[in-house]
Amino acid sequence: MTAPPAKPDLTTIDLDRPPTMVQFGGHIAESAPNFARLVFPFDLRWCNPRGSVQGGVMAVYVDEAVGYAMMATFPDLKTVWTTTSLTLNYLRPITGGDITAIGRVIRVGARTGYVEGEILDADGSLCVKAGSGLLIFKRPNPAHAHPRRLPTPPTRVVPHF
Repeated sequence: MTAPPAKPDLTTIDLDRPPTMVQFGGHIAESAPNFARLVFPFDLRWCNPRGSVQGGVMAVYVDEAVGYAMMATFPDLKTVWTTTSLTLNYLRPITGGDITAIGRVIRVGARTGYVEGEILDADGSLCVKAGSGLLIFKRPNPAHAHPRRLPTPPTRVVPHF
């Protein structure tokens, strides 16, 4: 019997080469608070039968870009988020050349945030415009965590006859 996999330590993530960036061959071209610019190579493996980059792949690129913009804004890993909505408007196909994904943090509140993204083709033409909602929360400090108490199951009284 194999042991269950260990939980990953999410406070020590390799932000430069997460699995998605490795899979799609992307790299960070620029990163600053509220902004990130990523570059991905054109790859026929990610294209539809007509030879343009598949829309779901462009959604991944946008989500990565806005995620890196958030990471640049909150580098301490105490603030975490998850995407609650992602809307993409596809304006033109990408059929070759490097692909640039730009992410911008527009607003972050105590519990929600809004980010925007763009995909540009190798000529700098706008191909995708996106908006995304985020759920924001703080990572609990393990030193202040309360142990979970499981409820005590009711005792069953068995009558003796």
